[in-house]
Amino acid sequence: MIGVSLLLSFAITLSAQSPVLNKQRHFRKNLPAGNYSGITWLGADRYAIVNDKSATAGFRLLTIRTDSTTGAILDVRDDGFMTDNRSARDEEGICYVPQTQTVFLTGEADGQICEYRLDGQATGRRLNIPQVFADTYRNRSFEALTYNANTHLFWTTTENSLQSDGQMPTIKDKVPNILRFQSFGDDLQPVSQYLYRTDSPAVKGKKVQTTLGVSGLVALDDGRLIVLEREVRRTKLYIGTFVHVKLYLVNPKSQQPGQLLQKQLLTEFRTSFNLTKRSLANYEGICAGPRLTDGRLLLLLVADSQNQYKGRLKDWFKTVVL
Repeated sequence: MIGVSLLLSFAITLSAQSPVLNKQRHFRKNLPAGNYSGITWLGADRYAIVNDKSATAGFRLLTIRTDSTTGAILDVRDDGFMTDNRSARDEEGICYVPQTQTVFLTGEADGQICEYRLDGQATGRRLNIPQVFADTYRNRSFEALTYNANTHLFWTTTENSLQSDGQMPTIKDKVPNILRFQSFGDDLQPVSQYLYRTDSPAVKGKKVQTTLGVSGLVALDDGRLIVLEREVRRTKLYIGTFVHVKLYLVNPKSQQPGQLLQKQLLTEFRTSFNLTKRSLANYEGICAGPRLTDGRLLLLLVADSQNQYKGRLKDWFKTVVL
């Protein structure tokens, strides 16, 4: 159990120290092209990622080596796809529970969050989702999922507002999403729910599309959450397309359930696709990894390349050090 003094020390450090954004990397020869939308740390150099367009339900195991001093990614190796050959559920998020050595996967198609052993076999257990989450827009259900073994809490949210909570942001209607952050205990039952407001769309232009929402969460040991917000500006031929990523910090423990969470910007960055740059990375997955030698926290992000769309996009990985 982490002591109170250590938690306080980490809280101060996380708030005061400037995040370090390491260079993104891809490993085309080591990893099959995919639609990678979620990632979780299994301990040591082991990770699991989900592909929201996989042929069957399951997840892929990876070995990811990072520099213990800088957090830079050194290598990514594919260790195989784990599945029980059941129908895919449009898996978007994944989290690991050390106590049971199992993972939970969100299914955007069925609106469920189900448990699997590390060999890919479903256990039959699932989180008890409150009925309100049945009211999602099409293809805008559970995207983010995280678990913290210190707080014994799962956290999840939908990518966009529920229909009963308001409209989704568009290029014409520059409204924010109003999301519900829901926690669950180790007994898989709901614990508390908070509201979260995303930023409003900043994208301009009549002949472009925009996607804005929360695609990832990281539950910290002290009860706070890191929120991955990202806005995509997409053009027809991709020239001028960009993804703007923002990482926010919220603290549910400092507010009452049902309240709107106050958020603090940790860092932000942009990736793009134009005539001279091919860095476009739609980061959808994020997780906490190992601590560096100086105690700083390592975050790993994975991007959805739409199966390396037309050879233009790559399966990027990136690390952020807090």
